[in-house]
Amino acid sequence: MFVTLNWPCASTLPVPAETFTDLRYHLLEGFPSEAQARQYWEDIPTVLILLEPEDGPDQLEQASDSVQRQIQFVLAYPEFVVSIAGGYRLALGIFSDEGSGIYLLVHNQCPIAQELADA
Repeated sequence: MFVTLNWPCASTLPVPAETFTDLRYHLLEGFPSEAQARQYWEDIPTVLILLEPEDGPDQLEQASDSVQRQIQFVLAYPEFVVSIAGGYRLALGIFSDEGSGIYLLVHNQCPIAQELADA
């Protein structure tokens, strides 16, 4: 599991390059530039949670209560769920009027991925 409140960088996000490229495309949707998207992440609380195949129920139980609630929120109220390169799904949950969001990037072999497939 990987959690960040900062704009994700290819050097810090542990996913294949093709996955990062596809993720970046979706993170930039709705913004005229990457600079404006980055500024938004600084101004408005936004989080990215990455779940890999080994992140099963035992690992999720060890996550903080806040992260567990964020994952459950996205699973219950996804704005969208899309398949992206490298065998991942990306979901977004918006939890405030100002646009605060939770991006959940889940590998298809992660046990929780089936819940996104049903969304």
